[in-house]
Amino acid sequence: MLTLTAFASAPLTAEQARAAPRLRLTYQERVRSRLAAVLPTGEAVAIMLPRGSVLRDGCVLAGDAGERLVVEAEPEPLARVTAPSALALLRSVYHLANRHVPAQLGTDHAVIERDPVLERMLIGLGAQVEHIEAPFDPEAGAYDSHGHSHGRSHREAVDEVSATVGEQLSVAAHRARGGT
Repeated sequence: MLTLTAFASAPLTAEQARAAPRLRLTYQERVRSRLAAVLPTGEAVAIMLPRGSVLRDGCVLAGDAGERLVVEAEPEPLARVTAPSALALLRSVYHLANRHVPAQLGTDHAVIERDPVLERMLIGLGAQVEHIEAPFDPEAGAYDSHGHSHGRSHREAVDEVSATVGEQLSVAAHRARGGT
């Protein structure tokens, strides 16, 4: 059994990334700090991370003997929320946040896990809801600091394309306050 107990401290080389086993997990599986799973090869995997750890798409886990595994977000049933105006979308996201609903944010949409009650509320607010199948990687939240990072800090350059909307806004606010 492959036992993984930490996030890799260094990125994989291209060769290591090609050779590393991959494990596809849903969002609900990726928010668990203890998880038993099976790789596509049939090998059993035990993930034992500090409480509160969240596995993001592409993160690399490490075992005590130097093993590495790449986590991938499994496509799952989701609801894509759009609205006729930026204000209507903002109102919809406000109501989702008020209910502590995990949401993946885009510039013109939000994505949530399917929930008929929330979907009716959103439609009532004037939003459109489309059912999709996709990997789910919601915002981590303003107070998410479970002692782990993926190597980025606000002082480092952020890849503006792959950064979440929350990360982009946080970096912009930090820069506006005189940070580098």
